[in-house]
Amino acid sequence: MTKFEDILILHFENYPLMTPQDAVKLCYQSAFGCGHLIKNEEFALSMLKKEFDETESSFDAQLFEPIGSGYLRLNLQRAKYEEIPAERICEIFIKSANEGEKTDLEPKIKLLRKLAKEGKTPFSAEELSFFLSKYNGEMLSHSEIYGKEYKPAYRVITEKLAKELQ
Repeated sequence: MTKFEDILILHFENYPLMTPQDAVKLCYQSAFGCGHLIKNEEFALSMLKKEFDETESSFDAQLFEPIGSGYLRLNLQRAKYEEIPAERICEIFIKSANEGEKTDLEPKIKLLRKLAKEGKTPFSAEELSFFLSKYNGEMLSHSEIYGKEYKPAYRVITEKLAKELQ
């Protein structure tokens, strides 16, 4: 198994209601990181502060969740519990956008198709094929069911810079 295959399978286990949309979002974030979200630094901080204010603190959430290619999802629920300031998170988030490695999305999608054909995904290979037939290669939001069930609140950062938050 490749490292990214392990990451996908772990996400399927942790998020059994994951849809093709959520899996492709994970592949996209693993390939491209978070630079697409940063229009300007002030806006990035204001959006983070708003989300941080609306997010419940949680000890149960993992602070970091690997997504491959040297990236992690920094869970805002746990960050809030740990009292990591939004300004510090935003600083690391912006640095990550500038320093992260970009990789190719296509091999990640190919691996996702393989896992779906092998029945290792929470959705069928047909569902994935249908979704991909409409997918235009851009960043996605999480699916409605994923959002309702798991309440994702995170920022994508590099593993290297995550050490600065511990």
